[in-house]
Amino acid sequence: MSYRILARKYRPRSFADVIGQDHIVTALSRAIEKDRLGQAYLLVGPRGTGKTSTARILAKAVNCTQGPTGSPCLECEACHEIETGNDADVIEIDGASNNGVDDVRALRERVHYRPLRDRNKIYIIDEVQRLSGPAFDALLKTLEEPPDHALFLFATTDPHKIPDTIVSRCQVFEFRRLREVDIQAKLVDICAREGVEAPEDVLGAIARGCRGGLRDAESMLDQVLAVAEGAPTLDDLEMIAGLARPERWLDLFEAVAADDPAGVLGAIDRFLQRGGTERDFVQQGADALRDLLHIVLLGEDAIGVEPSPERRDRTLQLARSLGRDRLESMLGMLFALEGRMARAPLASRALLEWTLLRAARLGELVNTAATLQAMRTGEAPPGPALAARPQPQPPASAGTGGGSSAPAPPAAPPAAQAAAPVAQAPAAPPEPVPAPQAVPAPAPAPAPASQAAPASAPEAAATSLPALETLLEQVRVGRATLGALIDSLFKEGRVHEGGVELLLRMPDASSRAILEDPVSRKWLERLPDCPGPWTLRFEEPIQREDPVGDALREHFDAVEELP
Repeated sequence: MSYRILARKYRPRSFADVIGQDHIVTALSRAIEKDRLGQAYLLVGPRGTGKTSTARILAKAVNCTQGPTGSPCLECEACHEIETGNDADVIEIDGASNNGVDDVRALRERVHYRPLRDRNKIYIIDEVQRLSGPAFDALLKTLEEPPDHALFLFATTDPHKIPDTIVSRCQVFEFRRLREVDIQAKLVDICAREGVEAPEDVLGAIARGCRGGLRDAESMLDQVLAVAEGAPTLDDLEMIAGLARPERWLDLFEAVAADDPAGVLGAIDRFLQRGGTERDFVQQGADALRDLLHIVLLGEDAIGVEPSPERRDRTLQLARSLGRDRLESMLGMLFALEGRMARAPLASRALLEWTLLRAARLGELVNTAATLQAMRTGEAPPGPALAARPQPQPPASAGTGGGSSAPAPPAAPPAAQAAAPVAQAPAAPPEPVPAPQAVPAPAPAPAPASQAAPASAPEAAATSLPALETLLEQVRVGRATLGALIDSLFKEGRVHEGGVELLLRMPDASSRAILEDPVSRKWLERLPDCPGPWTLRFEEPIQREDPVGDALREHFDAVEELP
């Protein structure tokens, strides 16, 4: 076979080629420049993030004929042999297949011999966590006091399986999952070198689906290029790698938001028919929900969430309709589903369908929970808008004379509040009232003057409910989650020249963090017609005695869970 897979062909050859691990590259390069290399390094991180490649680059940097240097020449004999794995002084060991105590004893006997040609003798042990306990014990003394010419490089994906006595004798470097933007840039570069055209949305889907592993992304690209007729498409990627198109998740979660069982079951069936497994569905669905949750919490410009222009409106509308509570609940249901599927693999599809059908009914459960919480605290159930809880207005028509006109003012406020609460609506009738009483002209003269003060005061109009409701409506439209949170906790509020004051019921810790977020406060202050900053006060909940509940909790050592 003459073909070399992309993961091997474009493997990093120098520190400059390593992407996404700048903290490690900088530390190792400076250690070489200052001649302060350690005796053993433990490289920790997920698969495909560059651990073994970095170990080989470090071996070249130490043994290069022009080194030690942070930039090996890649032309000398030592560099070539290390790249091909033929250097006698750079020994690569697979910890999975050479994990016995005898293998480590043989290594310990050879480590004291000086290198044949190179400057240092380097041992690279991949998957070091697979070594047995006696093997680690045999390695311990050599690792503590190695010869001056020896350097140990360990790579592992499970550092918790390595004894602390080994870890304490190594310098630990943690490799991070690569960012999607870095992986996509690497894939674009590979396609340019290979002379193939790949659409941006395909490369973006690969970058998201590989979960931060560059090697997985390169292998996935290799598969798609081998199968596609011409430029690869999302359909090719879906067929080969099981990565669902973004539209499929929009269709599914729109059906969940609308409580459409047929749509939910149809979306699941279409995903599984394309070759994906139930476990793939859970993993990719959790990623899609995470993107929607980031949009709800961080706004339309959420970091790392950039839907394509043709899907942007649908994505934003879906995030608003689901809201934070439902998205967090759905994520929790998917995480719990993974454990259930592991315990009952033969019922995976039934469990998946059952979970998503329950998720479709979360809207009703969230509303029910809010109602129960309101009943528990003794408050009125939260309504769709704050207009259902207006502030009591001082009576404007008190002291109006005339027996026949007395019943008229009480009938006016309900009509005025139902239509639009205009400032001091009952103040209008007193003007025609004095007209029939023309005989005692001097007496009614002061009455209009005294009634004119509250009707003409601009402060009364400024502090009335319509101005507050207008601002709150802007919050509901601009930031749906924040608006819904204020609605559910609202007690009373007012608008004054210095800003807006709201009295809210005491929220939980996560809700209070959202309300007190400086970015959200700044956004509220910049609302059109807002007179100034928003001040939020929280009402302490009333502690009611519950002797029966206290006795039950004490007897069963239980904790009460609020909905």
